[in-house]
Amino acid sequence: MENRIPPRTEAVEKLENYITSNHLPPNTKIPSERDLCEMWGINRTTLRFAVDMLVESGQLYRKKGSGTYIAESKLVRNLLGVNSLSTEVRQLGLPFSTHILSLRVIECTKQVSKKLHIPLGQNVYECIRVRSIEGVPCIMETMYLDQNQCPDLEKYYHDKSSIYSIFENIYKKTLVAGEEKISVTYVSEEEAALLDLEEGEPVFFATGVTTMTDGVPLEYYKQLFRADRFKFVSMIKRRMT
Repeated sequence: MENRIPPRTEAVEKLENYITSNHLPPNTKIPSERDLCEMWGINRTTLRFAVDMLVESGQLYRKKGSGTYIAESKLVRNLLGVNSLSTEVRQLGLPFSTHILSLRVIECTKQVSKKLHIPLGQNVYECIRVRSIEGVPCIMETMYLDQNQCPDLEKYYHDKSSIYSIFENIYKKTLVAGEEKISVTYVSEEEAALLDLEEGEPVFFATGVTTMTDGVPLEYYKQLFRADRFKFVSMIKRRMT
């Protein structure tokens, strides 16, 4: 006996295929429920399930009183990846830019001291920057760097330079490993303004430490990622024992 695909599953596949085959760009409004139901010969309950599934997965979004639209494609961030964010984005052929909001020397707090394994109150660089993809601000980042490891950083680092290239070429330090934690938070009024979001919108919150070849920490960072532009994945392999 032939196994028939459940109507709801089939509706999801039809909707995904419709978006793909018609090459619908982001922010395009999809046809009305009535039109789609007539097109595929399904009832509205089944169609609404399919739309809900694609909204939940981030492929569609709704505008109250207007309809349902194609969402922006999300950049996939591999939690086990070794490439920098700028490298990954440019490999996709997308314009990427950085705007440094501030770069200053401060005395490290207890938290920064613990993360960088340096004495409390020792000088560190605090760098706050916003990173944009295709002209859209997508990431807000605060970095803390041990000043002893990268003296006179302000002479070399600017919007057009790569911080990791400076580490390697100026200071002869290579960052090879790191530990990162991902959670969800909500943007403040100031953060929302910088990321072109509404206050209180959810974003991904990443914190991490990057170490050099000798195992010494050089960088502690905190990042806010727009949830409508990113998704995080972790590739795993089945254990054979």
